Amino acid sequence: MYKPIYSQCVLLCIVLILFIDIASGHVIGTTKLKTSKCEYHNETQCQESNHTKGCSDVQICEHQEGDNKRTHCFVLWQNDSNGQAFIKMKGCFLNNMECYDKPKCVEKRPESKKNLNFCCCEGDMCNKDFAWEPVPLPPPMNNTTPIATDSHPVIIFLYTMLPVFALIIPIMLCFWYYRQRKLGSYFNQVPTLEPHPTCPPSPQLGCRSIQLVEVKAQGRFGAVWKAKFKTEYVAVKIFMMQDKQSWVSEQEIFKLPHMEHDNVLRYIGAEKRGESIHTEFWLITAFHERGSLCDFLKCNIVTWEQVCRIALSAKCRVRIFVGEMGRFKIIRRHVVL
Repeated sequence: MYKPIYSQCVLLCIVLILFIDIASGHVIGTTKLKTSKCEYHNETQCQESNHTKGCSDVQICEHQEGDNKRTHCFVLWQNDSNGQAFIKMKGCFLNNMECYDKPKCVEKRPESKKNLNFCCCEGDMCNKDFAWEPVPLPPPMNNTTPIATDSHPVIIFLYTMLPVFALIIPIMLCFWYYRQRKLGSYFNQVPTLEPHPTCPPSPQLGCRSIQLVEVKAQGRFGAVWKAKFKTEYVAVKIFMMQDKQSWVSEQEIFKLPHMEHDNVLRYIGAEKRGESIHTEFWLITAFHERGSLCDFLKCNIVTWEQVCRIALSAKCRVRIFVGEMGRFKIIRRHVVL
């Protein structure tokens, strides 16, 4: 019955003894590490005074009452090529956390600049002896980790995009092949309106002896050239391959009944020039030096009489496109005057 109580009492006594011992040691340690004086050395002062001052003196460390800052001792020395230490400075040092609770002055950094080493400690004259005990640096694991981390997204991106490219490239090749075949069959079926063979596009052509002189206008579906045909000037509207349907549509308009009229642009003919991707489609009409009415009105001021003549001419032109019962035979999205 008394054994548990006896054991608890013994355990409590042991805990109290340990607590008192730890507390006493802390107080004693704090008292020992209080710094009031340090060994003093100044190499420059020592040499200038012929080793009479600043060589191996004692420096009293100033400490103001009520100030929470702590004082320490320090040593600054330099090692030569043989490892021999030459003291540069010794003395008091004020409040550095790296010096807290260090009874010995030991430098642990493995590398130093210009072979200079520094250490500090707490306690009276603790800098009398000093040592260099370098601690090796850990392997540079942190330097290799970011490289792997940085390359990781690149690898993920490559692995992600490779299947995408593997799908896109064959699709693009198939589309290109289909497009080439479609364009080839499309232009091989274009009929030539003239019995002459197709000719390469150049300023001097042999189908009709037409010589291109200068570009007069550039539009959505092609360019209008001023050209010379025999002894007169003509207008040549050149369509590219992709605008072949516009070229066909304009021919159909000019071939409608009653289109040969003084108020309608005179149609001369149409030709296909060149082969394959160099194919051009020409529409040849009469040439008017003043150009279109739209360009004329942009550059000139007209009189009332000219306005009336323009309106009358436009009325006559519109009547041509009207069939029976007042319905238009030709419908255009916009009218170019």
